[in-house]
Amino acid sequence: MQWGTTLRNAWLDLIETTIGTSMKIRMLTGDMPANCAAAETGTLICEITCPSSYFDPASGGIMAKSGSWSGTAVATGVIGYARFLNNAGSVVHSQAVVSQAISLTTSSSTAANSITLNFTDTAGVDVGAAVRGTGIQPGTTVLAITPTTVTISIASTAGVSSGARITFGDTSGDTFLNVVEITSIGQPIVVDEFSIIAPGA
Repeated sequence: MQWGTTLRNAWLDLIETTIGTSMKIRMLTGDMPANCAAAETGTLICEITCPSSYFDPASGGIMAKSGSWSGTAVATGVIGYARFLNNAGSVVHSQAVVSQAISLTTSSSTAANSITLNFTDTAGVDVGAAVRGTGIQPGTTVLAITPTTVTISIASTAGVSSGARITFGDTSGDTFLNVVEITSIGQPIVVDEFSIIAPGA
């Protein structure tokens, strides 16, 4: 079944209305519990308190994070999942598997059938990493890196526009972090990008 954009946007905007202001995010080790009502498992690595308003208004059936979502580690370990709660921490409204990936924004366009992506800085990108984004073909990986360019394994047949967000790494999770292996207490943990796409497009 397909739903109109107005209705999809309204569904998304209900998420922040229902959770309330200053949502909390708890990052934990191990496997995600069976459902949101199940008891929390694993070691708590970090708890983030989001800004009072933490999502932009939905547009085009997509809702993206607003403001800074960041915290510091209170324990070490590998983050496996995240739980999204009301500010009091009394209700779990959502949970998600976390995997390691980095998102960068292109600094200039890539012509059709090219294999070179352009960025102001490619720090954090690894050779062999999976590549995902608008204009990127399925199965594309990183072949080579310079300080400002990434060479990809499959040419972008349609090209990639300037300002496009490209993700590198393990995109198998429901959400991504630049680093999931936390090695020291006090280590900063930042959610750079987070968006929700309403079903029924």
